[in-house]
Amino acid sequence: MDFNTLPDPHDLIYFQEIARTQNLSRAAERLGVGQPTLSLSLKRLEETLAIQLFVRRSRGLELTIAGQRLLRECNGLMDSWERIVSETRKSKTELIGRFRFGCHPSVGIYTLGPNLKSLMSQYPGIEIELQHGLSREICEGVISGKIDFAIVINPIEHPDLVIHRLAGDEVGFWRTKRGVEDVLIYNPALSQSQNLIKKIRQPFARTMTSDSLELMATLADAGVGTAILPSRVVKAIAPKLIRVFEKHRFLDEVAFVYRVDLPKTAGSQCIVDQFKSLKI
Repeated sequence: MDFNTLPDPHDLIYFQEIARTQNLSRAAERLGVGQPTLSLSLKRLEETLAIQLFVRRSRGLELTIAGQRLLRECNGLMDSWERIVSETRKSKTELIGRFRFGCHPSVGIYTLGPNLKSLMSQYPGIEIELQHGLSREICEGVISGKIDFAIVINPIEHPDLVIHRLAGDEVGFWRTKRGVEDVLIYNPALSQSQNLIKKIRQPFARTMTSDSLELMATLADAGVGTAILPSRVVKAIAPKLIRVFEKHRFLDEVAFVYRVDLPKTAGSQCIVDQFKSLKI
């Protein structure tokens, strides 16, 4: 599309009135502008489109075939534009909209259920698209504008990021009483796991890795080995697990984040209000 050939919206409005009245003087009077202004607008529109829109007749101006087609298209265009403006303005005052919400799946297990139920039941005009990944990836998505809201672990301060701290958590070692003791189950992509492995003195003869904290909790609950897990995931997935090596813990921070310049619509504000007061 060549944006240099797009006509001025005012020229299209003036054109519509000229076509309706078929008279420059009458159109100028109805529009509240001078006739020279209207003549200049018509000339500019014809030059922009490189077509003649009117021919002069004894009874006034008459649309050319090209002018008739432009009028039909112009009427539809203006109607569409009015609908777009109306719907856009509605989003500022009505509780509507589709929003992208990010979190690690394990974080979503203990944070999203009751809160999304409340949100979706109270506001039928709101839709949510869930996106998942590591917390650092989700944060990058929020900063870049690809994600609207997120619940993340240990967000790094950033000038474009609003951070509401919700709760703390502890990452530690968990297993059953009769679990295999020489197997360590962990996610190598998590810095918390790497930190704890460096601190513990008792080596594990074997390791098992996974990127699913839920599966790790299930495996530990089945006695497969000792898993490095956040306590909130343990509580949600395998509450019968017991903590071992208790002095070795990594403190996490759970936070709700969004961009500083998030559009302040009624829909976005109700999501902010819902999750700022999140109880977990």
